[in-house]
Amino acid sequence: MASTDRSSGPAPVRPKHRHVARRVVLVIVVVVLIGGSTFAYLWSRSGARAVSSSEAIERFRHQDPNGSDNVVGPLPGVYAYQGTGIETISVPPKSQSEGPGMPGTVVRHPGGCFEFRIDFSDHHWQSWDYCVHDGALESPGRAGYYNWDFVAFHVDDTSTCACQPVVTTVPDPIVSGTVSKVACTGSNDKLSTGPVIMRGTSTLVRSGDIRVGSRTLAAVLVAEHVTFSKGQSGANDTSTWFAVSTGLPLRGTWHTRVSTTSPVGISTLDAHGDFTLTSVTPSR
Repeated sequence: MASTDRSSGPAPVRPKHRHVARRVVLVIVVVVLIGGSTFAYLWSRSGARAVSSSEAIERFRHQDPNGSDNVVGPLPGVYAYQGTGIETISVPPKSQSEGPGMPGTVVRHPGGCFEFRIDFSDHHWQSWDYCVHDGALESPGRAGYYNWDFVAFHVDDTSTCACQPVVTTVPDPIVSGTVSKVACTGSNDKLSTGPVIMRGTSTLVRSGDIRVGSRTLAAVLVAEHVTFSKGQSGANDTSTWFAVSTGLPLRGTWHTRVSTTSPVGISTLDAHGDFTLTSVTPSR
């Protein structure tokens, strides 16, 4: 009887389209992995960084007006500050850090006024206008800038506030417990918030001495508490030591909580930080 060889005969042919489909799936998986890794890399590098003193000095040289001959206020130039801070936004969710270097720039204006700006990072700065009037340090306005980089897009905005009446930051005479009213109205240049109303108080807490490098400076501690309404809601609290002789901020802490309506819902910023002057001699 003849044996049957079951191994002989043609092998089954697998459809070619199955191999093609598997290759397509493999390519898609690789593309997704590469794309995800690239996005994660870009996301990790999209945070804030410290502003260098050279960057601040270059900006100062371009913006310094011819008001530097005023005899009141701190010397114009870029002051070295050190500090830390963290900013968190809820929608889209992201956090970014501040410092450790925080250059503070003083630009003098005519009429006994000057602007003080501190760069907490390249994504966040704050500035205040100050004027010396009848021995008191007053503030007629302030501004701030934030930038959030989400890789695919970014959101940045500059807010400005005008205060009427002007805020008495350091009164004359200096009396602990003196309370001044804060009443300011602000606007944003890119966010469609409408007018933002800022209301609160500025309180001279106490006097004291602050050590900056090898110098000891007479100073006053000023605490400000304000709330936001209308276009944005929230609050801001600051505690700042000012040099009595010049009005230069020497050290301080701050905490901001503010909510803004966005196309994807209400987005809340929660940020806090601190800063300390390390030298009373500015760079130019």
